[in-house]
Amino acid sequence: MSFEKPWGNYLLEAIVETKAPEAISFWPQTLAWQLLFILLILLVIKRVYQSWKTYQANAYRREGLAWLSQCSLSNEDDIRQLPALLRKIALLANEVSYHNTGNAKGDSAVDKRRQDIIRLTGQTWASWLDSHCSKSQFSQAEKSLSYSTLIYPNLLAQLAYIPQLDLNDRELTSAIEQLYQQITLWIKYHQLNDESFQRDLGEQR
Repeated sequence: MSFEKPWGNYLLEAIVETKAPEAISFWPQTLAWQLLFILLILLVIKRVYQSWKTYQANAYRREGLAWLSQCSLSNEDDIRQLPALLRKIALLANEVSYHNTGNAKGDSAVDKRRQDIIRLTGQTWASWLDSHCSKSQFSQAEKSLSYSTLIYPNLLAQLAYIPQLDLNDRELTSAIEQLYQQITLWIKYHQLNDESFQRDLGEQR
């Protein structure tokens, strides 16, 4: 037995298959839209570059916060390093801020600003910190605390030198916890800019 026609639907034999349209191009067809598209691409590239630069510039913040996340407030050695960490972050912030302004005065200017920060102590140091971070309150002492060493500026300056930290003292541990929170806020939100830097130093002296 043989078949004269192939298997299939004989009604479709005379239908001519239409040619599929060419792929639609995403490239704009008019000059005005082409220019707008190019401008949009440039803006996106600029934003990505700026985000990358900001991410790179904030590396010291991430490192400081990483150290704080591993800091144990039940470990006396960790607690004593809190003031040194804050000072180190301030010095690194100074360098990053200075270089980001495109200042061409050289390393001597950076070193001078570094020395200015190092010389700040006590209430002057606390006030300087607050002047560069709207969320920190180092200069506002806890008036309810009975020990002078527990006032923020004094605690910040003396923490590394107190002979022995009694971590069973609720008042002391509460002050340390608050200091820890203030340091965290400062690392996260401080802003150093070249315009206000010298003015603030002058006000603190």
